[in-house]
Amino acid sequence: MSERITQKQMLIQVAEALGSDLRKEVAFVGGCTTALFISDEVTLESIRSTDDVDLIIHVIGYNGFDKLQRQLQVNGFRNSMPEPGDENEPICAMKLGQLRVDFMPDDEAVLGFTNRWYRAALENSESYALTAELVIRLVDPVYFIATKLEAWKGRGGGDVLGSRDLEDILNVVDGRPELTDEIHQGPEDVRAYIEEEFRALLENSMFEYAISSQADGYDERENILFQRIEKMAGV
Repeated sequence: MSERITQKQMLIQVAEALGSDLRKEVAFVGGCTTALFISDEVTLESIRSTDDVDLIIHVIGYNGFDKLQRQLQVNGFRNSMPEPGDENEPICAMKLGQLRVDFMPDDEAVLGFTNRWYRAALENSESYALTAELVIRLVDPVYFIATKLEAWKGRGGGDVLGSRDLEDILNVVDGRPELTDEIHQGPEDVRAYIEEEFRALLENSMFEYAISSQADGYDERENILFQRIEKMAGV
């Protein structure tokens, strides 16, 4: 089974378990959604594997998060206990069967962390039909890129070649030709942020190798990737 089909089944499993009310309150984000932004068949076959589903949720304070967890338990989720050797599992994680699901607040005050773009990503999320009967809220592609760039800055450790966040970004840049226009037409603050972060990446000598790896040895594809990223960087 291809990775994109596996990941779509993961999204469907979580969306069904959430129920209709909670589905309206969360936005799907993260690596498991990467394929939903890609229209190019070749790129779709190169998306990375992932073992979790990420959701953005707005709750007020820790009490609000506790109430959310209790509702999720009614819906079949359970509190996640870190596996041996996986002490870095976030406190926002829950389990649905064997699947890890991260419920990430859009306010740092709730659990002590967030992503600066989560709130705007949640507010600007769009309806997306996973199946004919199952509709979710999905972050739009511009905010997907912004959240991934912010995640890379926070946990990438400067490892351009090993970053899963940058891998997801390059897959969407590669497989979504309209992304450049979408970013240029996006809100000024997120557009300026994406430009600044791509400029910084273009100044990193290792980023060229990451683009070459994404292009898989095809010079024309590599040139297109550079052209798209340079346009997004405003250079």
